Amino acid sequence: AAEADVFIEPFRPGVVEKLGLGPEELCRSNPRLVYGRITGWGQGGTRFEKMAGHDANYLALSGALDLFRRGEERPFPPSNFAGDYAGGGMMLVMGILMSLVERSRSGLGQVIDAAMVDG
Repeated sequence: AAEADVFIEPFRPGVVEKLGLGPEELCRSNPRLVYGRITGWGQGGTRFEKMAGHDANYLALSGALDLFRRGEERPFPPSNFAGDYAGGGMMLVMGILMSLVERSRSGLGQVIDAAMVDG
């Protein structure tokens, strides 16, 4: 990571810190690094943060699953990964791109924290 532009970390909170690859360690060795974190529920503050999540969970708990229904039928999960790709993944990509623009001005990287359920 000493020469990387972007590092993306997709694990539950605390995993990379145990491996010695957390943002403090990597950004110390490369201050220009854009460190992207993506989790299902965020890095902290929710009762779900340490739990595994799946696309249907993110859609249901965010309320977005209700959009996938016809009339009074029960909602049905989409065949693609709407929560993963259109939700958290897109938020992470936008954060990384904005951080790269800012880095071109300031010379410093940033830590981006995106959660699937937030997107």
